[in-house]
Amino acid sequence: MTAPAELLLKQAKTADPGAFGALYGMYAPELYRYALCVLGTPADAQDAVQEAAVRVYENLQNIRDPGRFKAYFFKTLSNTCKTMLKRRSLTLIDEQPFENLQSPHSTESDAILRADLKAALERLSETERTVVLLSAVAGLSSREIADAVGLTAGSTRSKLSRALGKMRKYMHEHGE
Repeated sequence: MTAPAELLLKQAKTADPGAFGALYGMYAPELYRYALCVLGTPADAQDAVQEAAVRVYENLQNIRDPGRFKAYFFKTLSNTCKTMLKRRSLTLIDEQPFENLQSPHSTESDAILRADLKAALERLSETERTVVLLSAVAGLSSREIADAVGLTAGSTRSKLSRALGKMRKYMHEHGE
């Protein structure tokens, strides 16, 4: 966590909502992208991020290590997304996430690639998918992912490597 972020966290812990708003703003785009990939719709992603932000704000006093704030926020968001999915009785990866991430200049080959990526992700366990999405979409380091999913950094790197290997194998076997 950067020095300004640590200062904002300290201020937020003293019930300064402006400080928490600034801290939230630092991570909001990454949080939204992650929630969008997991939940599939912009409205659900926004709801999940807002719900997670409220939970994090309510539990600021429980954050002992400022360097793990980002991981704590993503863990809270990940749990919020899982709860929302359970409520909707859906799988972790739906049809929509990769469609929502397309650019206006997407081609048919882009659509095929998104479908292949979705299929490759579906073959992973829930933990493997979470690790891959936290790495690829949220941009978290192995230490931050470890904090978010309750593993060691080494286990996280191993899980990520194996999951990406499975995805590569699937893409190779089902590619052209």
